[in-house]
Order: sequence, then C-alpha cells, then structure tokens
Amino acid sequence: MKFFISHYSDEEADAEDIRNHLSAAFHKYNPEVIMTSGCDSLAPGDNWENKLFNAVNEANLLLVLVSFDALTRPLINFEIGVAWAKSTPVLFLCHKGMDPKALPGPYGSLASINLNGLTQEGKLKHICDEVSRVLAIEADDCDRIPDLSLFEPVESFFSVHRRWQLRPTAHIEETSAGLFLVGAVRTSHADRARLAGLTPDDTLFVRLFFKGSPEGKYINAMVSGNLANFFEHVVSDTRIVAKIRLAAALKAGEKTTPLLVIDNVKEIVSNDVQEQSLDVHAKLIESRV
Repeated sequence: MKFFISHYSDEEADAEDIRNHLSAAFHKYNPEVIMTSGCDSLAPGDNWENKLFNAVNEANLLLVLVSFDALTRPLINFEIGVAWAKSTPVLFLCHKGMDPKALPGPYGSLASINLNGLTQEGKLKHICDEVSRVLAIEADDCDRIPDLSLFEPVESFFSVHRRWQLRPTAHIEETSAGLFLVGAVRTSHADRARLAGLTPDDTLFVRLFFKGSPEGKYINAMVSGNLANFFEHVVSDTRIVAKIRLAAALKAGEKTTPLLVIDNVKEIVSNDVQEQSLDVHAKLIESRV
C-alpha cells in the first residue's frame, strides 16, 4: 500500500503528522507514505520530474493538503495532474479556511474532506476514516496525539512565546521554560540549523505539545549534541520540562518565523507533574540570572 502526500514547504509539519498517523493506522498493510518533500533528495543525474511522476504514479492514493496558498503552488497542481492522468484516486484535505465547495474548476469533482474547526486528533481520525472509505481498507484505532489532559503548562511560557511570535528579531537569545509532551522527532532543515548556530548533521527537529487550545497547541524547536541523543531515544508523549531559547529568526518573504532551540531538558517521572515541573522551572530561571 502506497500513499503520496502533496503539500508545500510551509505545511511540511502538518504533512509529517499525517504520514505518521497513516503509517500507524494502516500498519497491517505495510504502507509506504511518500511526501512531496521526500522527492527533494536526488542523486546526481536524477530528474526530479521523473522521480515525482513515478512516485505519484505508483501510489494507491494521492492526499493533497489544500489551503488557498497551496493552490498557488505549481508543484502541487502538477502532482494532482499526474494522479488524474493515471486515474490514481485523489483526496483533498481542505484546511486553513479552504472549503471543499471553494475548490476551483475540475477539482470540485474529486473526493474532499473539510478539516476546518476540528481538533488535531479529530483531523487525523477524519482523514483515516475517509482513506478507509476511498480504498475500502480497514484502519486500526490509534492515537498519535499526546493526551493533553494529563498536565498543565507553565503559564509564564505562554506570554513569553507570544512576544517571540509577535516580534521574533526583538527577543533573540531570550529563554523561557515550559512543560511539554514530546511529539514528532525528525531530521532538521540544514539551513535553519545553521541560522540558529547549530551543526546541521547533529541537529534534530522536535515538536513539543502543550495544553492551551482545543487544537493541541505545540511549538517546533531544534536540539543538538547530548540533548539530541536524549530525543533520539525518547518515546512520543514523554513529559518533559524544557528550557527554550529564541536563537534566530527566519525570514521568508514578508513572514518572519522564530527559530527555537532547546537548551535544557528534564524528563518528568513523578505523578505530581505540576509540582515537580514548577520546581524545575524555577531552577532553570534561577540559572539564567
């Protein structure tokens, strides 16, 4: 069973979550889930159009993350066209305000689902249910979303993180600590690692969840060295207190994104999560002074 997830660069993290969930939900079919970003790594002499064409052509289903921005990307429309020409089933995953009824031209005749307004868990379940229906296969129950009811975050981190988002370049090298659940861990973008002052080959991307919204709010950060060794072996949903630093700001057009680095981490093993996390948080803040 092969799936291809079509997406553009700004939505790679969302595509990664979908890939992980599909792999777990349909594991008995030994699924291979390929993403648009997975076609970026080409050996010398490779032709990216042929590689992408073959990947879409071999897929049992093309899933397309569709937002208004995504539909302006030529590569996404190219991938849809390849699937259409080869009669590969296409499933549009409409999010970020895109409604299935607003899909342009011929796309409206293809299968689509509306993910707007759903929690992260609800989105992934809806996707798996529709994949099961389209391909007439059975999904196993799985939950890759951390159980956010088990803990409360360190409140001060919210206000600090909000400042970082509003004016990333104004708060470089500031730090804060928060209580998180470990989510996705994967290879980091080399250019972002360099910009944050980290060594690309020794850097990991880490998604950290914290309670704060019904969507399952999270932050993306990078980690290297001995801390990367920790995240390389830690299992998903592990509760930690992490010291986060705003290391740099990435500018893409008019959009500026804060690049966060994890400077310290402690695994939470006590049942009294809030009491222990606050104690660790205080120690981390004291260490800054």
